Amino acid sequence: MAYNAANEERTELCAIQKNNRGDFVIATKILNKTTGSVSVDIRQYYTNDDDQVSPTSKGVRFNAENLLELMKALAEALETNEMMDLAEELENLASVDDEDMPE
Repeated sequence: MAYNAANEERTELCAIQKNNRGDFVIATKILNKTTGSVSVDIRQYYTNDDDQVSPTSKGVRFNAENLLELMKALAEALETNEMMDLAEELENLASVDDEDMPE
């Protein structure tokens, strides 16, 4: 089956500047409009001579169902104070989501 970007709805989650040459790491949530499956793509991007940001082949795309397991594993690399900061950020995100929930 051939890749078809038109079947995707992409939502950029974050862009982290790698250096001052215009290189980024960008995380994107991708919804396949045909199958309804959701994946996450974390990829390196570069800025070309025309100042357009373009993807490289360096990156990974995985099913969003595996995101929690990956996040748990990545959290193990954090120092205690960083883990506390992450917990606070997650709590803030959860409270924003709770505001959107019907009573």
